[in-house]
Amino acid sequence: MSEMYSTPAAGFAAHGRPLLDLLRQPGWRSALQRWLALPLADMMAVLLATVGAFLLQSLADPPSSVVPLVLVLALAGAVGTVHLWLGLYDTAGHASLERLRLRVVGALVAPCLAITGLALLGHLETEALPTLAIGGLLAGLLGLAFEVLLRPLLIRHSAWGTQAILLGHGAATAGVVEALLRQSNLGLRPIGFVADAPPTDGGMPVPYLGTIDEAARNLGGSPAVLIAVSPDCPQFEVANLPFRRIIAMPAGVNLPALRVRSRDLGGALGLEVANRAQASTHRRIKRAAELCIAVPMLLAAAPVIGILMILIRLISPGPAIYVQPRVGHLGRTVSVLKLRTMHLNADVLLAELLARDPEARAEWDSHMKLANDPRVLPWIGNFMRRSSLDELPQLWNVVRGDLSLVGPRPFPAYHVGRFNPEFQALRASVKPGLTGLWQVSDRSNADLARQEAIDSFYIRNWSLWLDLYIFLKTFPAVLSARGAR
Repeated sequence: MSEMYSTPAAGFAAHGRPLLDLLRQPGWRSALQRWLALPLADMMAVLLATVGAFLLQSLADPPSSVVPLVLVLALAGAVGTVHLWLGLYDTAGHASLERLRLRVVGALVAPCLAITGLALLGHLETEALPTLAIGGLLAGLLGLAFEVLLRPLLIRHSAWGTQAILLGHGAATAGVVEALLRQSNLGLRPIGFVADAPPTDGGMPVPYLGTIDEAARNLGGSPAVLIAVSPDCPQFEVANLPFRRIIAMPAGVNLPALRVRSRDLGGALGLEVANRAQASTHRRIKRAAELCIAVPMLLAAAPVIGILMILIRLISPGPAIYVQPRVGHLGRTVSVLKLRTMHLNADVLLAELLARDPEARAEWDSHMKLANDPRVLPWIGNFMRRSSLDELPQLWNVVRGDLSLVGPRPFPAYHVGRFNPEFQALRASVKPGLTGLWQVSDRSNADLARQEAIDSFYIRNWSLWLDLYIFLKTFPAVLSARGAR
């Protein structure tokens, strides 16, 4: 194991490899990709954005006499400095939502820093202000787009984030490993676990790396150490762990993952949680934003809804829009509008299928969905369901206030009844939404347990940032039709 994880410098000293061969090693290559890919992408975004903003300003007003290169260098330096300060070049342990928030903050702060720097150097002219302001915002958008495109490539080459080892091997630790393996975008790549002795019962999806001291000798101090703090977690002293980065994860406590601040309570660690889902001010801001978005979207969608209604009537006589009762806020029943994608006798067709097909019954019991649903109308039904066009009339529900634009999906009573009472109460504490975290992650691929986990995360961690993140991810999720049924 020590040979496998030996440092590139040690290999160079031992074997005398040329520098070119050294740089071809996977460890060096991933390090270069990790430390250079995002900064270079940001610099490319700044170059394109600043030149674009300068040309746009030239069309409207006389251009600034400041050479565009000066503006590019000023904004590039500001973006690099702000992103480094915000920790955006550290790709380990930051979820996509947090990275989105930090990039928005960077897009607002970097132009201000560039303007301040040019002013102090005496190179700032009034005509350059619009170029810097617009260029900074455009650079933020382009930088975010470049990161989204680069991230899968960096993950594929193990250049996103860092290696991680787990302390202990209990059930909570195994759950952490599985979650990290499933969410590679978090940048914590579990390579094994450490403990005083190897477990006798197995059950860990990563190999045993020995004791803490053995792992430190073989791996150095660079991997992150994750500790799932639970009753079966071994006793340890954090200050004595020979690793630079240690992340403790409380297990068995339903704490939010976001908006948690540490507090020193007389030497004891306290965690303060902001429960924004119950704050009236945030609810009013969310409602105002929803109306500003939903009303124009409804007007734009009206012709599409009309065309689809005509197609539905041609294929299946009967009403093209139907009203379905769903469980809403505080458990009240709300009437949700949908374009009809099923035959009028859909309930009868479903009952007949479940009675004669055990595999379909098992699929229905676990997902409350069917991959091959006999109730769906020919071609138009599957098309609307995969593209989510059948839900366009629900924009009216958003305008009326029955639904939020973003929130847990409004399920029928028979679906909600399959959840445990505690989760039903948690779900009823917020207004259901037209789109939600479930739609942009798993959609119909999620079973009941996964649906509960996703909705619980959303409710406990709700913020306007999270809604913005979900809303932006809805469009690629709909276009890809991944998991749609």
